[in-house]
Amino acid sequence: VYRNSPVHYLAGMPMDHPYIELYNQKRAVICVGQGAWEMPDSTRQLDGILRSKNIQAWVDYWGYDCCHDWPWWYQQVIYYMPYLLG
Repeated sequence: VYRNSPVHYLAGMPMDHPYIELYNQKRAVICVGQGAWEMPDSTRQLDGILRSKNIQAWVDYWGYDCCHDWPWWYQQVIYYMPYLLG
């Protein structure tokens, strides 16, 4: 369970951990809406941890009309896939 919670395991990761370099060799997107069923506060917490560890990820906050549901996920896949496939 611990390794499925990046807020917990990344916070305790040493700055010289070899995974940080590996993370930075890949592209990562973390996206959250701010509407119904979303949890932007935990994403903000993760964003801060990523920045403190110098892990380069695109953390993106969508609007208050964006909820945690399939119609938005389809839009997000279309939006982020060109970046991820680079």
